[in-house]
Amino acid sequence: MSALLGLLEGAAVEASVRAGFGPARYAREGRAWLVRRTRLQRPAALGGGDRIVLTTRVLDFRRARSLRRYELRQIEDPPAAAGLLAAYATTDWVYCDTRSGRPVSVPEAMKIALFGTADAPTKARAPRVTVPPVTAASTRRLHIAVSALDHMRHVNNAVWADLLEDAAFGLFSILGLGLDRMLEAGGALRIRSLDLEYLGEATVGDSIVIETWLGAAAPTIGGSADLIQTARCEDGRPLIRAASTWHWTTASPTLGGPPRAGPDAPRSRASKLRDNT
Repeated sequence: MSALLGLLEGAAVEASVRAGFGPARYAREGRAWLVRRTRLQRPAALGGGDRIVLTTRVLDFRRARSLRRYELRQIEDPPAAAGLLAAYATTDWVYCDTRSGRPVSVPEAMKIALFGTADAPTKARAPRVTVPPVTAASTRRLHIAVSALDHMRHVNNAVWADLLEDAAFGLFSILGLGLDRMLEAGGALRIRSLDLEYLGEATVGDSIVIETWLGAAAPTIGGSADLIQTARCEDGRPLIRAASTWHWTTASPTLGGPPRAGPDAPRSRASKLRDNT
């Protein structure tokens, strides 16, 4: 999942450069885009040797925010009119001052470059992830290391996905379905969808707590699971709120190949992703 999020972030950077807003310009103006929320669906798995095409476009601008859409398709051989849809996502970005870290207004020149007018469209956002009013099923504590930081010196979007995934497997193990047992059964639970919202920033040396709740679907071999997760600093500052769905996939017969999807479970409410959210 972290590799996929890294691809999305790279595509956004490249698209911004093509629109005339590259790293040098952002540095000169003391501005940067930071991820506020990512919502992703991964209907098909990819593996070594697969060829992909990733497309992205800006959906809207608000005062200090912008919603971007992504589609990742597998290139088929022979090429089809539209390749297999492997993943699609939206990222809600916040335009910030790099010195203060506070949101600032998106410049009109950027709106005009993308939409031809400063009166850019706005889209509705999805409701926030709801945290259960009960004690978490599992709790994981850790310290943020230097390797987790990005160029803004806080924990990167993709790193958070890895931390949440590790915490999820901690809960699966508590429930008697650890990774070893999954592999013995010929597969594993993998993230099918992720809704990841950022509430604060973590940096090197912070002590954080990741809490995980089990949703309507409990983890089973050949089945699925729904999770709600939060992360906070030990001092109580909120950092992350996330919902994810996990579906069973069987191992590929080819080393490095894509895993094969198992039986589909009904999608949970947390896994649904609208085009404008």
